[in-house]
Amino acid sequence: MRPLLAASMKMIVRDRQSLFWAMVFPILFLGAFRLFAPDSFGETDLVVSADTSSGPAVALVEALQDVEFLSVEVVPGLDEAGADQLLEEGDANAVLLLSPLSGDGPAEALLLHSIDDPIGSSMTVGAISSVVDSVNLSVSEVPRAIRLESRTAEADSVSFFEFLGPGIVGMGLMTFSTIGLAGSLSRYREEGVLRRIRATPLAPWRFFLATVAAHLIVATAQIAVLVTVAQLLGANLLDGLLWFFIVALFGTLVFLNLAVVVAGRVHGRGAVESATNAIVMPMMFLGGTFFPTAGLPDPVRWFVELLPLTHMLRAMRSISLDGQSLLQQGPEMAVLGAWIVGTFILARLSFRLSDV
Repeated sequence: MRPLLAASMKMIVRDRQSLFWAMVFPILFLGAFRLFAPDSFGETDLVVSADTSSGPAVALVEALQDVEFLSVEVVPGLDEAGADQLLEEGDANAVLLLSPLSGDGPAEALLLHSIDDPIGSSMTVGAISSVVDSVNLSVSEVPRAIRLESRTAEADSVSFFEFLGPGIVGMGLMTFSTIGLAGSLSRYREEGVLRRIRATPLAPWRFFLATVAAHLIVATAQIAVLVTVAQLLGANLLDGLLWFFIVALFGTLVFLNLAVVVAGRVHGRGAVESATNAIVMPMMFLGGTFFPTAGLPDPVRWFVELLPLTHMLRAMRSISLDGQSLLQQGPEMAVLGAWIVGTFILARLSFRLSDV
């Protein structure tokens, strides 16, 4: 078994271009997103506590209601403790407390929020600040009628790049595992490697086990490289690193099985590349790699919840960003386990050396 594993590793390492891009392609994404801060989307539940009998307060509420992604509810009489309770119970994503306008100075506005999504957090604070500035300009008889202060209701905050780090790691594993293994098996078929293996006493399962094990070893190295680069660029992925690796390898097994399914059902290297891209690209953009899935429309989000990458990234982020353990990822690991079993059965039925 060891010689077979060594031979499989040599075949992977000899394909230097694929190995190079398996490492560099995700790193390019990390570098690009480190330089830019994209906007967010989705809906934020905002509670406004204000005296709506005053002109500036009415103007502020009306302007906030015009913001497309804000769902505004007016609840008079809230204090800071009541706002914290709303946020803790999940009844609101943000609370804006507006004090009555006095003749001595502007009304004080305090914005509290508990938005985990760093993109949505910055988008919400920026939009409300912009609305406050617009209201101040529109109320000509009262210069600077409202003064806004914003702070998070949680001690820990997550930057967009910290959110992005696990997504890029998952994307890199998915593309290398699916496209890499499917392409290798297709090449083995075209070059007659599989026919020669069939003519030997070697059991087919040993060949596939060695091939998958070799790709898992390379995937482990890929995780180590990407985590190191992401950490150097500012994404904190070292918390719960062992559990992070386990979740990543679970997801990698799913994508390796999918690669075998594609290689077994689709013939021709070009057709295999197209088929794997048809699997990888939708998951890359819908599975939460770059942006939170909460901002997707409900029908799309229902579909996204079926994708293995969605649950892989959710578990990885819960471990690295929220400090959770592997035991707390029960639902996500159950979905990944079901995908592993299901895709293994499909792979077993789809790819046979006797069909080569």
